[in-house]
Amino acid sequence: MRLKLFIVLLSITLISGGGPLYAAVSGQISLKDGTILNGKIFGMTNGVLRVRASASMHNPIPLRWKEVTGLATEEPVTVVLDTGEIYEGRIQSAESGTIQVLRDQDSAPLMITLTSVKAIKSSKEESVAGEESEELDEITLKNGIHLVGTIVSMEEKTLTIKTAYAGDISVQWDEVEQLQSRTPLSIQVFEEEKDSDGDGFLKTSRTIVTALGGSEGISPARVKTINIPELRYKGNFDLGGNRTKGNTDTTAVNASTDNTVWTERHRGLLSGKYAFAQADGDNTAKNARGTLGYDYFFTKRLFANSYEFLEYDKFQGLDLRSTTGLGLGYQFFDTPSHSLSGSIGPAFVYEKFQETGTTKTATAAWGVDWSYDLISDRLRVYHRQKGFRDLGVGGSTALRLTAEQGARIEVYGNLFLKVAFEYRYNSDPEPGKKKSDDAFIWALGYEFSN
Repeated sequence: MRLKLFIVLLSITLISGGGPLYAAVSGQISLKDGTILNGKIFGMTNGVLRVRASASMHNPIPLRWKEVTGLATEEPVTVVLDTGEIYEGRIQSAESGTIQVLRDQDSAPLMITLTSVKAIKSSKEESVAGEESEELDEITLKNGIHLVGTIVSMEEKTLTIKTAYAGDISVQWDEVEQLQSRTPLSIQVFEEEKDSDGDGFLKTSRTIVTALGGSEGISPARVKTINIPELRYKGNFDLGGNRTKGNTDTTAVNASTDNTVWTERHRGLLSGKYAFAQADGDNTAKNARGTLGYDYFFTKRLFANSYEFLEYDKFQGLDLRSTTGLGLGYQFFDTPSHSLSGSIGPAFVYEKFQETGTTKTATAAWGVDWSYDLISDRLRVYHRQKGFRDLGVGGSTALRLTAEQGARIEVYGNLFLKVAFEYRYNSDPEPGKKKSDDAFIWALGYEFSN
């Protein structure tokens, strides 16, 4: 079984490419299953020996130190014992489970048991540019596999690790047995095992650790998040348009932004849109919308929402429409790759038109917000909808709908291309105005988050 595991790890190493992490020395390693490896030894820390086999000229393979029965090096190394003693010299194999350290020609070899060795480091100081000559984070899975890299974060039971050989990789948190980090980790820990209030929220606290699991560390099962701040935010801004001159003189500009700030029970939203178009010196489009909202979560799914929705459209004859609403919402899905929520409730509408003056009415409102990653971190499709049905107070029974559906395509890093179709409908427009407006939108955007 261990030999098969080694072959799998070796295959991954051959495929992944990359460069060495640390200065290395040539040597030979013997394992309990009889396997003998010849290659470059990159040192041992946290119970993991990193070796690049002679069959692979790429990244180090992590081997569990307790599986090693013999070790030899062609060059001097530094050996650190669990008692704190430090010896430097060339290692020779001895009886199974022991090594000999040859310090110099005049001294007798020092016999050391493998179980007493805490760390082995190369005596060379050189390292690859851009990489620190310090141990990386170590992650041990329940199936015995060791991963070496830098722990980035953990949420929604997914641990993200940055590696030199495969970039960012994701590991299911339930498969993690223990980990050791070279830098402090900010973790959120469950303080209770059962949901006593029945609202889906378990009491948590925050602390700083460098290790999880093992006989003395906090159990991974108690950890909710790693390196996730209590107050989080994400947002984006996009800008599009065109300019033509010649037989046709046109200008078009469209811009939008969406921003969200949230904690476990609270969520704030701020969004805005603007569109302007001109043809042969005449204005052909000019409208703007903005929303300020707040959600309070009673449970993990059920929330109360409040919002202020402002609209302006020169060509609908609308100077201002202000919709103030309250309601109940439900978060059906909320993961990094799939989000769906809906809400419904009453609202009050104030409208000021260019020709007919002002109206005030009560309305029934609903909203839908959906997004889904068709290709993780590459292609996201979405649909957003706001709907209002006036209840006849003030004489209006109009139906109004604003919807946008589209796709966001990653261009490079946080830059994305947005392709969308926007549809707006008003069943009772100003005299001489059409009931619907639609627009195709192309824009380049930037996304940010903490």
